[in-house]
Amino acid sequence: MGIDAEENKSESNTAFSMTPSQAASMARRGQGPQGIHRIDPPRIAHEQWHAHLEKRAGTPTINIDGTWKHGPGTLTEDHADSLREVGWNL
Repeated sequence: MGIDAEENKSESNTAFSMTPSQAASMARRGQGPQGIHRIDPPRIAHEQWHAHLEKRAGTPTINIDGTWKHGPGTLTEDHADSLREVGWNL
């Protein structure tokens, strides 16, 4: 069962297991948060760190503040838990 990121935002956790940058490096090596294909940094003004849930272009991608960049998609509890651990506000 998926969750709606907009409806399930909580107070930001301040004790993260790693930074988004570290999570991105691990994802590139196939060791990142479970179920997350890739984590990208902001590249242009007003863009945020964002996580790609699938490998194909144009697939659901969620910003660090919990809004959808590409989507909406289905964010499983496993995805959400993994992303919360690295600073996502879901």
